[in-house]
Amino acid sequence: MPTPTLERVLKERVAGLVGSDLELVETEIRRELGSSVALIQEMGGYIAGAGGKRLRPILLLLAARLAGYRGPRSVRLACVVELLHTATLIHDDVVDQAPLRRGRPSANAQWGDDASVLVGDHLYSKSFAMLVRDNDRAVMETLARSTVSMTEAEVFQLELKRSGVTTEADYVWIITQKTASFISACCRIGALLGGLPAAQVDALTRYGLDIGVAFQISDDSLDFVADQDRLGKAIGADLREGKRTLPLIAMLGRATLAEAARVKSLLKRPALDAEEVDEIRRYVVDHEGVEYALDRAHEYARSAKADLAAFAPSEERDTLDLIADFVVDRDR
Repeated sequence: MPTPTLERVLKERVAGLVGSDLELVETEIRRELGSSVALIQEMGGYIAGAGGKRLRPILLLLAARLAGYRGPRSVRLACVVELLHTATLIHDDVVDQAPLRRGRPSANAQWGDDASVLVGDHLYSKSFAMLVRDNDRAVMETLARSTVSMTEAEVFQLELKRSGVTTEADYVWIITQKTASFISACCRIGALLGGLPAAQVDALTRYGLDIGVAFQISDDSLDFVADQDRLGKAIGADLREGKRTLPLIAMLGRATLAEAARVKSLLKRPALDAEEVDEIRRYVVDHEGVEYALDRAHEYARSAKADLAAFAPSEERDTLDLIADFVVDRDR
């Protein structure tokens, strides 16, 4: 679990480097969520007020600064990626029937699936309208590739969920395409804004991919061991949704045949009650599934740090290095 010092130092570093830009991003998000349609206005205000880590805008802004860019486009594009990310979260919550998001009732719990799907579509549309106004083909291609990867991985994950079989290789492919590809795109856009040479653009792209995988493995591990109030979403949600994440996959490979058979039988049920979720979580803890997963996450974090060696020492590079630590060593 992280020390408060790591989170505090990172917040201070980020605030010092891109704090004013992040305030402009928040203003831009609120403006883009405005609408003459009352339901969009109401849900938009609720979504904007939920906050979040803003990891993707932060990475884009820091990558742009590392690349030497100082201008208004980084703020606009940081707003684009956060709107896109929010749209994916809204749609994910509908698919997963998630009751909580960022410590509050999810949009679908509050307004229903129909309104949530439509408002998610609206946010997608707004973000791509902003991209058209920005009018940079390389940036548009970067986000287009990423969104195609994300949706393809989402469908593949659903396919595996229905089959009841997910290998570690399947899992890594899904989170690389679904989570890491988008985080990688954010870093790549920052590099493109600065007009970096191809080798450094690729280095920042790899950095984003590596921390994206590390981030998702850590997130999936928290589903087994985190404090629900601090995490801001329901613990054991992945189990209830039938998702096989790395801690669970690792446990099934280490458990006795009887234990593995018991867990697999539970996972075939249409719904798990609280006691059954706790039973599976105990197996994962007893067989150190979370420890295995976090070891893998640390490997990716180390790779992300190595990717930054393509850049001269700077405050921006140091902060990106710190983010690689934080995405793994956190409790929410």
